[in-house]
Amino acid sequence: MTPVDPLAEVVREEWGRLAALLLARFRRLDLVEDALGDAVEAAARAWPDDGVPDRPAAWLHTTASRRILDRLRTEAVAQRVQPLLVVEAARAEAGRAMADPGALVEDDLLRLVLMCSHPALAPEAASALSLRLVLGVSTPDIARLFLVPETTMAARLTRAKKRIVGAGIPFGVPDSSVLPGRIDTVAQTAYLAFTAGYSPGTGTDLLRPSLSGEAIRLVRSVLALRPGEAVLVALLALMLFQHSRRDARVRDGRLVLLPDQDRELWHRDEVEEARALLDAPALRGPVTRQAAAYTLQARIAAEHALAPSAAETRWEHVVGLHDLLLGLAPTPSGRLARAVAVAEARGPAAGLAALEGVDIPTTHRLAAVRAELLARSGQHDAARAAYDQALAACRNDVESAHLRERRQSLG
Repeated sequence: MTPVDPLAEVVREEWGRLAALLLARFRRLDLVEDALGDAVEAAARAWPDDGVPDRPAAWLHTTASRRILDRLRTEAVAQRVQPLLVVEAARAEAGRAMADPGALVEDDLLRLVLMCSHPALAPEAASALSLRLVLGVSTPDIARLFLVPETTMAARLTRAKKRIVGAGIPFGVPDSSVLPGRIDTVAQTAYLAFTAGYSPGTGTDLLRPSLSGEAIRLVRSVLALRPGEAVLVALLALMLFQHSRRDARVRDGRLVLLPDQDRELWHRDEVEEARALLDAPALRGPVTRQAAAYTLQARIAAEHALAPSAAETRWEHVVGLHDLLLGLAPTPSGRLARAVAVAEARGPAAGLAALEGVDIPTTHRLAAVRAELLARSGQHDAARAAYDQALAACRNDVESAHLRERRQSLG
């Protein structure tokens, strides 16, 4: 079993909370992210020799705070406008002002996502910034979620940060009055965060249930403030159907495909809650395109969650749901998922035909699906080549091991 890197673990689990605390105190996005990065670098140098501190997150917070104060001192001296003590007093007062006086938005995670979802930013930029800053999702994984090259996403994130700093967007405490205008962006952020946890593109873990769980908690927090919002009801149903299978997806560190999963390990309480959400009044009338897309994805997930066995899955019905979904959101990843369903319903040759014209250069999954369907069709040489292509692009250790096993099984 791969040993746990304590620094990587604390960064993954605590980055968002640390960013929230530092932003609440200093209200400077540019300083906060730089300081956290410096703190992580300092930990990477110090911890191997000095040992991991008893409270690693507190160590990072203290180190980052000192970096920010150093920067503020430097700025104060350079500007020669205010005495240093006045600057620090103002910063401290700003931190106290961040306390939520009326507790209209009490959840720290939601509060910070709402801050990043400022109308001055485009929705995609706001979601990407929230994923990086609040939830600690890596830039390569964010790029994969948006189906763009890593360099493109890095540039987008840089532009978003510069826009916030340059436009002087305040990191004030938002109240519930901003929710109606930002709810679609918050929903998209939660959806992408869940996907990053449910199916990480990089690293040693096949799934990161804590990140998926945070995304679910975020949606529940917004629903508590906006009960009956169709986009949130549908999204929560989708998340719960998918999250319910988390304990069955890995066995002894190896990937377990859906047909081979032990369904006794699925969380049936979450499946039942999701099924009830799909029957909620909020989804019976006209809904937005985004809510309709989440609803269709949830109904696809329900077909798997409610089937008595993999063999009894209603694959033709799944194909029909994918057709409806593509009518709303004709994405390359949606076409890939439909091709998998077509292959299960009508055979590998039909699945390969459905893959024609699909192009997703930022992920290994297209090549992996093609390799599997070629193998099922008996085209082993072509399957090996496709597996090699998938392995070259795959950056997740567990999925790479699975792909190697599948390739070796061809003989």
